[in-house]
Amino acid sequence: FNWGYDPVNYNVPEGSYSTDPYNGAVRVREMKQMVKGMHDNGLSVIMDVVYNHVQDANKFCFNLIVPGYFSRENSNGSGCGNDTASERSMVSKYIVDSVNYWADEYHIDGFRFDLVGLLDVDTINALVETVHAKHPDVIFYGEGWTMDTAVTMDNVSLATQPNAYLTPGFAYFNDTIRDGIKGGVFDKLPGFVSGASGETAKIMSGFKGKPSWAPNPTQSVNYASCHDNNTLMDRLALSRPDASREDLIRMNNLAAAIYMTSQGIPFMQAGEEMLRTKPNADGTLNENSYNASDEVNSIKWSTLDDPEYAKVFEYYKGLIAFRKAHPILRLSSADDVNSAVKMVGGLPSNVLAFEIAGGLNGETAQGLYVIFNATTQTQTVSLPAGYTWNVYVNGEKAGTEVLGTVSGEAEVAPISAMVLVRGAQGDSSNKGLSGGAVAAIAAVSAGVLAGVGVVLTKNRSKKNKK
Repeated sequence: FNWGYDPVNYNVPEGSYSTDPYNGAVRVREMKQMVKGMHDNGLSVIMDVVYNHVQDANKFCFNLIVPGYFSRENSNGSGCGNDTASERSMVSKYIVDSVNYWADEYHIDGFRFDLVGLLDVDTINALVETVHAKHPDVIFYGEGWTMDTAVTMDNVSLATQPNAYLTPGFAYFNDTIRDGIKGGVFDKLPGFVSGASGETAKIMSGFKGKPSWAPNPTQSVNYASCHDNNTLMDRLALSRPDASREDLIRMNNLAAAIYMTSQGIPFMQAGEEMLRTKPNADGTLNENSYNASDEVNSIKWSTLDDPEYAKVFEYYKGLIAFRKAHPILRLSSADDVNSAVKMVGGLPSNVLAFEIAGGLNGETAQGLYVIFNATTQTQTVSLPAGYTWNVYVNGEKAGTEVLGTVSGEAEVAPISAMVLVRGAQGDSSNKGLSGGAVAAIAAVSAGVLAGVGVVLTKNRSKKNKK
C-alpha cells in the first residue's frame, strides 16, 4: 500500500492502478478515461503532485544524465532522502512543463503541491501563469511549511507561507485555523471546539481569511482535517476521552461550521462528513495510514444506514448549500473582508460571533450573523436591535431552508453554531462559481472523492484564480 509519494517518472501514470502496467498506452488511456468519467459525473479532479523529492536521487533519470543536477546535495528537508533543486533552470522548466502536460493532456482541474515550501517562488509563479493562460479555472494550493533545505544558489525565495505575498496565484494550507479548531497536531491537546481556552485568536484570524502570512483570503485554505494525522473524529476522541459520543459529534459539526463559513477556501478530508475513523486491529487510532490496508483507509459507506451518521452527512450538505447560496462568504480581497466582516465583542469565553454586512460580491441578503458556542452551556447572544433574523444553521440542522426566526437575542445550544440571515436568503443557484468550483462542491456534498481531500473553491476571475 502506498499513496504515491515515491516519484519515479513524473509524467507517467502510476502503474499499480492499471489493468496492464507494462503497456504504457493502457496506463495513459485508463487514466484519461478515469478523469473523463469524473467529469461526466460533474466532478472536478485535483491531483496531488510531489515535485519536492524523488524516490531515489541516485537512480533518477536527470541525475543519471547530469549527476546531482536535479537534487540539492546533502539536503533532506522532505524527510525522503533528497530535495529537488527547483532553483536550477532546467529543473524549473521541467516542473513547469510537467504541470502543463497534466493540465493539457489529462484535463486535471487543480494541483495540490506536497511540501511546496521546498520549491522556489519563480517556478511556482511560472507554472501558475502558463497553465492559467490556457486553463484559467485550474486551482493551485499546497503545503507552505518552512523546512530546512540547502538551496544551491543565493537569493532563492521558497514558496512558504511567509512568502505567500510573492505567489499571489497560489494558496496555502492554513494550519493556524486547523490548530485553533481542534488543537495542535502532535500534542493531542484540545482546541476551540473541544473546550480549550486561548484559541479564539486563531479562529478569529481564520474566519476572516487573515492568517498572518496571507495577503488575501484567496490564499488561505481553511480546514480541520486532511489525509495527514488523525481524522477529525479520532483527533477529538483522543483529546477529549472524557467527552460523550453526542458531544464529540457536536464538536465535529462545530468544526465544520467554522471552516465552512470562514473567508478563504474551505477544505475537508473525504469521509469527515461521515465521522470517518481509522482504528487499527488492536483498537488504537491510526494517524499515519499511508501503508495501512483498505480495512483502515476505506470510507465506510454502510455507516450512512445509521441515522447518527446520516444526520451528520446531511448537516455537512446543508453547510455546503448555505455557503453556495451566499457569495458574501467568498470575498477575494482583504479590503472587502475588513469592510464586511466585524467581530462582536463582549461575549463570554469560548463564544465568538461575527456580523457580516451584505452588498458585496453579489450578496442579496442584507446581512449575516454567525455565532460559535464552544461551551457546554446554552449561551444567550444579543443581536443588533430592530431586526428579525432567519435561522439557517443551528446545532441540529443546516441548509437553505428557514429553521425559525429570532430577534433581540439568540439562544445558542451548547457546542454548536448558529447562522442567521437578515433580508433575502441569497441566490441559491450556482451564480458566481465556475463549473470546476461547483463540481468540487458537489463532490464533497455527495461524499464521493476518497483521496487526499476535497477543496471547495470560491468565485474566481482572471485576477483571483483560487
